Amino acid sequence: MLTLKGVTKQYLYGARLFGALDLTVADGEIVAVYGGEGSGKTSFLKTVAGVEDSEGEILVCGESTKVKTDNVVMVFDDGCVFGFRSVFDNLAFPLKIRRVDKVEIASRVIRAAEKTGIGGCLRLRARSLSAEEQRRMSLARIFVRDAPLVLIDEPTKGLSKEEASAVWADLAPLLKERAAAGASVIFSTTDRMEAMSISDRVMVLQAGEVKQVASWEEIAARPSNVWAAQAIDVHYNVVKCVLYLKNGVLTLKFGDGKEIFVEGTDGKPLENYIGKEVLCGWFPSFSATAKGIPARKAFSEKTVFCERTARGTEAHTESGLYTLCPFGCDEVDAYPCDGEGVTLFDATNENSIMR
Repeated sequence: MLTLKGVTKQYLYGARLFGALDLTVADGEIVAVYGGEGSGKTSFLKTVAGVEDSEGEILVCGESTKVKTDNVVMVFDDGCVFGFRSVFDNLAFPLKIRRVDKVEIASRVIRAAEKTGIGGCLRLRARSLSAEEQRRMSLARIFVRDAPLVLIDEPTKGLSKEEASAVWADLAPLLKERAAAGASVIFSTTDRMEAMSISDRVMVLQAGEVKQVASWEEIAARPSNVWAAQAIDVHYNVVKCVLYLKNGVLTLKFGDGKEIFVEGTDGKPLENYIGKEVLCGWFPSFSATAKGIPARKAFSEKTVFCERTARGTEAHTESGLYTLCPFGCDEVDAYPCDGEGVTLFDATNENSIMR
């Protein structure tokens, strides 16, 4: 089990990351750290591993990573490849420095190499391998040493789309197997599909700030902020509006006069936001057109273009909204028809005001 208590990363130039984070990752749990370049993913993993200094307490199986690092195995995003050494020596290195028996080293290295698809490359120098083979070699290090915490920084970074797909297809079931054996597994990625595929929970990171830690289903149902919602779907709709009472009913009034009643929202907005500007957010699947409801005259917009996606056809409207629709729709209603699926956010900090 991994336990973080008040963990913050402080840089000399003043930046403070992770905001005194409290987090527990259970044995057998897989957590994806999801964010763009520069969001703090690598810093977070290095901090957890004890490679970088931090404030707060980080415990693996009750022991601090600042004292005992053998509880952690980590693969860095650059692979840490010793180019002039053989693949065998690269994989054997962490075992040799721990003075593991030579026969045991050979057994573990061969087994790890075969698991990750480079069993035939052990005698080759690492620098002679392709980018995909080098990445597989780096990932094989996860399997040469047992540890209760496994950390992987962007497992498919630097690979082509085809190479990344092949590597992930082989790695994902191995990580699930490792978790099933009791290890806590944390991996970072910029790829939404990788993050969604095997994780029990996802940590959404942006500019060093933890936006939300929850399952994908929980974030989709109750996003803590706009950033978390857009991590689920980049086409998450966000529009400014005013929240007010109309005949005793909570109503959203948009800049062009459109109004939506929101009594059906899952969660009650804070009363002190009534009469103030807020942000209204919803996924494309919650729009009127996506639900098969005829476009309301006041809400009807022309489509700029339609795009076929894995979940169906998505229309992009002239005002910049998104909705699922039948292919070829010239006009759509991209607004929600009621409070279902709507989340309201503070217009200043973009955090949810739902309770």
